Amino acid sequence: MTLVLAVVLVGAACGSVRATKVPDVTGQRLDDAEDVLDAAGLRYRTVGGGIFGIVVRSHWVVCRQVPPPAHVANRVTLVVARSCGAPDVVGMRLDEAEDVLERAGIKIEAHSLDGGPVIVRHFWQVCGQLPQTAGPGGTVDLYVSHDCWDVAA
Repeated sequence: MTLVLAVVLVGAACGSVRATKVPDVTGQRLDDAEDVLDAAGLRYRTVGGGIFGIVVRSHWVVCRQVPPPAHVANRVTLVVARSCGAPDVVGMRLDEAEDVLERAGIKIEAHSLDGGPVIVRHFWQVCGQLPQTAGPGGTVDLYVSHDCWDVAA
Protein backbone atom coordinates (compact mmCIF):
# COMPACT_ATOMS: atom_id res chain seq x y z
CA MET A 1 0.00 0.00 0.00
CA THR A 2 2.83 2.41 0.87
CA LEU A 3 4.60 1.69 -2.44
CA VAL A 4 1.44 2.42 -4.44
CA LEU A 5 0.92 5.70 -2.57
CA ALA A 6 4.55 6.69 -3.20
CA VAL A 7 4.23 6.01 -6.93
CA VAL A 8 1.05 8.09 -7.12
CA LEU A 9 2.66 10.98 -5.26
CA VAL A 10 5.77 10.88 -7.45
CA GLY A 11 3.59 10.89 -10.61
CA ALA A 12 1.63 13.88 -9.34
CA ALA A 13 4.79 15.76 -8.37
CA CYS A 14 6.28 15.31 -11.84
CA GLY A 15 3.47 17.33 -13.41
CA SER A 16 2.16 14.50 -15.54
CA VAL A 17 0.06 15.52 -18.54
CA ARG A 18 -3.42 14.06 -18.64
CA ALA A 19 -4.55 12.08 -21.63
CA THR A 20 -7.60 13.46 -23.43
CA LYS A 21 -9.66 12.84 -26.55
CA VAL A 22 -7.78 14.29 -29.53
CA PRO A 23 -9.79 16.91 -31.46
CA ASP A 24 -9.83 16.88 -35.27
CA VAL A 25 -7.54 19.67 -36.52
CA THR A 26 -6.82 18.29 -40.00
CA GLY A 27 -7.39 20.85 -42.72
CA GLN A 28 -7.01 23.76 -40.28
CA ARG A 29 -4.38 26.47 -40.41
CA LEU A 30 -1.52 25.60 -38.08
CA ASP A 31 -2.04 28.58 -35.76
CA ASP A 32 -5.73 27.69 -35.34
CA ALA A 33 -4.91 24.01 -34.77
CA GLU A 34 -2.38 24.92 -32.09
CA ASP A 35 -4.99 27.06 -30.31
CA VAL A 36 -7.43 24.11 -30.30
CA LEU A 37 -4.78 21.70 -28.95
CA ASP A 38 -3.65 24.22 -26.31
CA ALA A 39 -7.26 24.61 -25.15
CA ALA A 40 -7.57 20.81 -24.90
CA GLY A 41 -4.38 20.63 -22.82
CA LEU A 42 -2.50 18.55 -25.38
CA ARG A 43 1.18 18.85 -26.22
CA TYR A 44 2.09 18.81 -29.91
CA ARG A 45 4.96 18.92 -32.35
CA THR A 46 5.00 19.74 -36.05
CA VAL A 47 6.59 17.82 -38.89
CA GLY A 48 7.16 19.50 -42.24
CA GLY A 49 7.71 23.14 -42.92
CA GLY A 50 10.11 22.95 -45.82
CA ILE A 51 13.74 23.97 -45.98
CA PHE A 52 13.26 27.27 -44.10
CA GLY A 53 10.96 25.84 -41.44
CA ILE A 54 7.71 27.32 -40.25
CA VAL A 55 8.03 31.10 -40.05
CA VAL A 56 4.43 32.31 -40.37
CA ARG A 57 2.24 29.69 -38.69
CA SER A 58 -0.97 30.86 -40.41
CA HIS A 59 0.56 30.01 -43.82
CA TRP A 60 0.70 26.28 -43.03
CA VAL A 61 -2.13 23.72 -43.02
CA VAL A 62 -2.41 20.54 -40.95
CA CYS A 63 -2.58 17.73 -43.54
CA ARG A 64 -2.49 14.82 -41.09
CA GLN A 65 -2.38 14.25 -37.36
CA VAL A 66 -1.09 11.33 -35.30
CA PRO A 67 -2.94 9.96 -33.42
CA PRO A 68 -6.07 10.48 -35.50
CA PRO A 69 -9.07 12.38 -34.11
CA ALA A 70 -11.09 10.85 -31.25
CA HIS A 71 -8.18 8.75 -29.93
CA VAL A 72 -7.07 9.38 -26.36
CA ALA A 73 -3.54 10.76 -26.02
CA ASN A 74 -1.45 13.40 -24.27
CA ARG A 75 0.55 14.53 -27.32
CA VAL A 76 -0.13 14.96 -31.03
CA THR A 77 2.14 15.13 -34.07
CA LEU A 78 0.93 17.53 -36.76
CA VAL A 79 2.09 16.96 -40.34
CA VAL A 80 1.95 20.32 -42.11
CA ALA A 81 2.36 21.69 -45.64
CA ARG A 82 1.50 24.86 -47.52
CA SER A 83 -1.37 23.00 -49.22
CA CYS A 84 -2.57 19.49 -48.50
CA GLY A 85 -4.56 18.64 -51.58
CA ALA A 86 -7.86 16.87 -51.51
CA PRO A 87 -8.07 13.43 -49.93
CA ASP A 88 -8.57 10.71 -52.56
CA VAL A 89 -12.17 9.53 -52.18
CA VAL A 90 -12.54 7.55 -55.42
CA GLY A 91 -14.23 4.23 -54.70
CA MET A 92 -16.03 5.48 -51.58
CA ARG A 93 -19.77 5.80 -51.17
CA LEU A 94 -20.79 9.39 -51.88
CA ASP A 95 -22.03 10.09 -48.33
CA GLU A 96 -18.72 8.86 -46.84
CA ALA A 97 -16.67 10.85 -49.39
CA GLU A 98 -18.63 14.01 -48.58
CA ASP A 99 -17.89 13.56 -44.86
CA VAL A 100 -14.14 13.16 -45.52
CA LEU A 101 -13.94 16.20 -47.78
CA GLU A 102 -16.10 18.38 -45.55
CA ARG A 103 -13.86 17.58 -42.54
CA ALA A 104 -10.93 18.78 -44.68
CA GLY A 105 -12.80 22.05 -45.31
CA ILE A 106 -13.44 21.25 -48.98
CA LYS A 107 -16.75 21.95 -50.71
CA ILE A 108 -18.31 19.21 -52.86
CA GLU A 109 -20.33 19.17 -56.05
CA ALA A 110 -21.65 15.74 -57.06
CA HIS A 111 -22.34 14.96 -60.72
CA SER A 112 -24.12 11.84 -61.92
CA LEU A 113 -22.33 10.15 -64.80
CA ASP A 114 -25.69 9.22 -66.34
CA GLY A 115 -26.96 12.82 -66.10
CA GLY A 116 -29.74 12.04 -63.63
CA PRO A 117 -30.25 13.60 -60.22
CA VAL A 118 -28.19 12.45 -57.22
CA ILE A 119 -30.79 11.99 -54.50
CA VAL A 120 -30.01 9.21 -51.98
CA ARG A 121 -26.30 9.81 -51.30
CA HIS A 122 -25.41 6.37 -49.90
CA PHE A 123 -26.60 4.64 -53.11
CA TRP A 124 -23.90 6.37 -55.16
CA GLN A 125 -20.21 5.50 -55.54
CA VAL A 126 -17.47 8.02 -56.40
CA CYS A 127 -15.93 7.01 -59.74
CA GLY A 128 -13.74 10.11 -60.18
CA GLN A 129 -12.82 13.45 -58.66
CA LEU A 130 -11.37 16.70 -60.00
CA PRO A 131 -9.21 18.48 -59.06
CA GLN A 132 -6.86 16.45 -56.87
CA THR A 133 -5.18 19.54 -55.39
CA ALA A 134 -8.04 21.43 -53.72
CA GLY A 135 -7.26 22.65 -50.22
CA PRO A 136 -9.45 24.04 -47.45
CA GLY A 137 -12.00 26.43 -48.91
CA GLY A 138 -11.70 24.85 -52.36
CA THR A 139 -14.26 22.82 -54.30
CA VAL A 140 -13.98 19.27 -55.65
CA ASP A 141 -16.26 17.83 -58.32
CA LEU A 142 -17.20 14.21 -57.62
CA TYR A 143 -18.37 12.06 -60.54
CA VAL A 144 -20.67 9.35 -59.28
CA SER A 145 -22.54 6.30 -60.49
CA HIS A 146 -24.49 3.48 -58.88
CA ASP A 147 -21.75 1.11 -60.05
CA CYS A 148 -18.35 2.33 -61.22
CA TRP A 149 -17.70 -0.99 -62.98
CA ASP A 150 -20.13 0.14 -65.65
CA VAL A 151 -18.07 3.27 -66.35
CA ALA A 152 -15.69 3.01 -69.32
CA ALA A 153 -12.08 3.65 -68.38
